[in-house]
Amino acid sequence: MGFLQDEEKDALTIRRMIFHVVGKDLAEPVLLPEITPLQEPGFFLARVKLALRGNLFAFRDGAAVEATLRGLTTGGNFAEGTQALAREFHRLHRTGTSNGVFLVFELATGQDTVFALIKYDHDEVVHYSLGNPGEEGMPHLERLQKTFVKKTEAMQKIALVRLDPVAGGRIMVRDRSKPTHISEYFETFLDARRVNAPDELSGKLVDALRETFRKHKDTLPENVREGGVNRIYETLRQGGHRYDPEDPEPLFTAVFGRLAEDAPIRRTLDRMLREHGVSEETFEINPERVRKPSRRVMETAEGTVVLYDEGHRPTTERMEDGRERIEIVTAGITRDDVDIDKRTLGR
Repeated sequence: MGFLQDEEKDALTIRRMIFHVVGKDLAEPVLLPEITPLQEPGFFLARVKLALRGNLFAFRDGAAVEATLRGLTTGGNFAEGTQALAREFHRLHRTGTSNGVFLVFELATGQDTVFALIKYDHDEVVHYSLGNPGEEGMPHLERLQKTFVKKTEAMQKIALVRLDPVAGGRIMVRDRSKPTHISEYFETFLDARRVNAPDELSGKLVDALRETFRKHKDTLPENVREGGVNRIYETLRQGGHRYDPEDPEPLFTAVFGRLAEDAPIRRTLDRMLREHGVSEETFEINPERVRKPSRRVMETAEGTVVLYDEGHRPTTERMEDGRERIEIVTAGITRDDVDIDKRTLGR
C-alpha cells in the first residue's frame, strides 16, 4: 500500500505554509512568520506532488519531530513549532551543505492531515527584463540567488509525515543525496528508522515480477516466455541493479523485453508492485536475497511436463524433422500413475 492513495493525491491541498532560511553560511537560521494568506500554493503543491515517491520510515519512540508536529495538530503555535524544527535542522545541517530554505507545509488529503518538511536549495538564476512595449532598449539582466525554481532537483530533502492517531507515524523520505536510503544527518533529525529493509525489498520485487510474468506469460515474446521466471532470477542475480520508481524501464526491459506503453502487463506490474509494498521505494537489489529455486519445469507443446532439479536437466536433441527429443537417464521410475497433483504451469 502506498503512502497516499490515488484519491488522496488528487484531493491534496495546502492549509498552512512557512519557511525559514538555513545553510552553512549562517550562524543561526533566519526565522520567518507564517505565510498568511497563502502565496503561490499551486506552485508549491505541484512541487510536492512531483516528489510523492520515496522510502518508508517510521518514528522512533520519543522522536522530537513527531512530538512537535503532533502538537501542531492539537492547537500548538504553527510558527513557533516550525521554528524549533528549523533550528534543529540547521544545527545538524550546517557542515558542507548548501544554502537554502526549510519549508513546512500542513497539507490536507480530504480526511487526514499530512505534513511536508522540505529542504529547498537556493538556485542561482539570471532574470531578464525588457523595456516598455514598442520601445527600443537594452534588456536588463539581474542575477538572483534566493529563488524557488520548478525543477524537482532543487528539493534536496523531503519528508512527508502522516501521524498515527495516538503515537508514531509513517514518513515517506526522498533524499536526493542518497536516493536508496537517507543522509545520516537527516535520519538523525527525524529520529526515524527504515520500515522495509532493502534486502527484504529485493525479495518482494522478485515476487512482484514473478506474479506478473505468470499472468501475462502468453503475451510475451517467445524468447522471454520460454524461460521467463529463470530470466527474472538470472537478471537480478547479476548484481549492480537498482529499483528506482522514477526510472524503472531499464530493469523492466531486462526482465520482460521491450514493452509497449499501453501493454496490459504494465497495469498488472504496477498493481503487483503496490501490493508488495515496492512501488515507491528506491533500493539496491541484493543478489544474495534473490534466491533461485532449485526445482525446474520443462513443458512440451503436447503438454508433457518434466520436473527436475537444477544440475539434472534432461538432454534434448533437435531431430531432422524439427521436433525435439528429450532423453532422461534415471536410477529408476518411482511413479507411473494418474496425475492428481495441482500445478500452476501457466500454459
